[in-house]
Amino acid sequence: MQKENKNGCCILQLRLKPEPWQVDVIETRFRILEHLKNSLTAYELRKLKNLERTREYRAILEALKTADEKTKKNLYKKRQKMLTDAGFSEFRFKDDITPMQKHFVEHISTHVAHRAASEVWRAFDKFLFGSGKTVHFVRRGTLKSAANQKAGTSMAMKNGYFEWNGGRSSNTISLKVRIAKPETYYEKEMLQKKAKYFRIVRKWGKTGYKYYLQITLEGQPVLKPRAIANGKKVGIDIGPSSIAIVSDKKVELRQLADHVQNNYEEKCLLQRSMDRSRRNLNTQNYNEDGTIRRGIRLEWKLSKHYMEMRGKVRMLERKNADIRKYQHTCLANEILSLGTNVYIEQMSFKGLQRKAKETTYREDGRPKRKKRFGKSIANRAPAMFVEILNKKLETIVGVELNKVDTFQFKASQYDHTNGSYKKKLLKERWAQLSNGDRIQRDLYSAFLLMNSNNDMNSADVDKCNATYIEFKKLHDKCIDKLKTDGGIRLPSFGI
Repeated sequence: MQKENKNGCCILQLRLKPEPWQVDVIETRFRILEHLKNSLTAYELRKLKNLERTREYRAILEALKTADEKTKKNLYKKRQKMLTDAGFSEFRFKDDITPMQKHFVEHISTHVAHRAASEVWRAFDKFLFGSGKTVHFVRRGTLKSAANQKAGTSMAMKNGYFEWNGGRSSNTISLKVRIAKPETYYEKEMLQKKAKYFRIVRKWGKTGYKYYLQITLEGQPVLKPRAIANGKKVGIDIGPSSIAIVSDKKVELRQLADHVQNNYEEKCLLQRSMDRSRRNLNTQNYNEDGTIRRGIRLEWKLSKHYMEMRGKVRMLERKNADIRKYQHTCLANEILSLGTNVYIEQMSFKGLQRKAKETTYREDGRPKRKKRFGKSIANRAPAMFVEILNKKLETIVGVELNKVDTFQFKASQYDHTNGSYKKKLLKERWAQLSNGDRIQRDLYSAFLLMNSNNDMNSADVDKCNATYIEFKKLHDKCIDKLKTDGGIRLPSFGI
C-alpha cells in the first residue's frame, strides 16, 4: 500500500564518555526527574479524585453505563469539558510542574521539566481517554532517559561534547560530557542533518550504567546500501514465537529471536537466589505460608550479594532486549531482500497474552490452566518485529505492510486446490490438501497470503496454481533441512 512520504524524523545514538564526577551529577538529575514526575502524578491524581467527588461528574459516569451510542457521545463531550476545565491538559500539566521545578533549578531547566510533564500527561491521557487502566508512579532508580523540548534549550551538542545545563540561576551546574567520535559513514552523514531535540539514555552494564546520547534529527535516515527486491511479493505468517516466510525464491520456517532464550535459564537461577536471600533477611515481612504480609508498610533489608545479583539480572535483561532488537532488524532486512510487497495477517498479540476468561476442567475434575502465550510473546516480541518491518518499508520504499483481515481471509482453513474451508485445531500443524499433498500449516498460510487478491479478503486461485509447484519444491527442501540440520524445532512446527 503506497504511503505519502512526509518529512519525518530519525534517531542517531552515540556513546557518552563521562568522567566520574559527571556520572554523579547525571545520576542526581535522574533522581530529581523521578521525584518531579512522581510529585506531579500525585498532584494530578488528587485533582482527579476531587473531580470524581462532584455530583455532576458522578452522574455522567453512571449515565455512561446504560446510555446508547448517540447519548454516549454527548456524555463523553461533557466529561471531556469537565476534565479540561479541571486542568487536565498538557499545557496545564506544564504549568503545574513549574513551581516544583524551581526547587531544583540549578540542575533541571524549565524545558526538561516541561518534557517530563508531557510524559506524565501522556499517561493520564491514555488512562482518561484511551485503554489505560491506571496511572503508575516511577519506581525509584528505574527512569531510563531524560530529554528536552527543543535543540539548544538546556541540552546541546557542540564541538564533540554534549552540554546539559541547569536552569537560569546563579548556582546553575553545567555539564560538558565528551561524545565518542563518530566512525562510520552512516554516523557522519546523519550528523549533517538538523537536530530537533536531545535525549540522554542510561543502560545497565556489568559495572554500572552506560550513558548514550540520542539525537532526534529532521528528515529520513541515511539509507545504507542494501539489496532490495522492489515490487516482489512476500507472505508472512507470524505467531507468538515463530515466523513462516514465503517468496518466489525462498521458503523458511524459523523461531523469532532464537538467541534470546540462552540467557533465560541463568536469569531464573539468579532470581531464585535473590528470593532466598530476601526471605532470609526479612522473615518478619512474610506470613507462615510464605506469602508477603499485606496491609502494613514493610521495610526491606537487602544484602550486598542481593544487589550484585540484581545488577546481573538487569544486565541479562538489557542484553536480551538488545539481542531481540538486533535479530528483528536483521530479519526485516532479509525480508526486504526478498520483496517489498509484504502481506501479513492482522494479529492482536495483546489478546494472545491475556489469560482465558472461562474456566474449563479436565476429565479428573481439576481446572485447566488459563495461561496462553504471554511468556512466548514477552521473549520473542512479534509485535516489535512487525513494527520494525513496517518502519523499514515506509522509510526505504515508501510503502506500508499489507495487513490482511484474519477473519475474512481464513488462511489456516483454506484449500486452494478445491476452494474449500476446513477449520483446524491448534494442535494440527499440517494441512492435508485435496490433491493429496501434505503441507506445513504456517508455511501454507504464508503461501496463500503471498498470493492474496487486491482486496486482501481472499487468495487468488490463479496465482496460487501458477506458483504452487515451485513453492512445493522449496517447502520440501525447507522441511528436510529442519529435520536434518539439528537446529531449533519448536512444537508448533509439527516436525
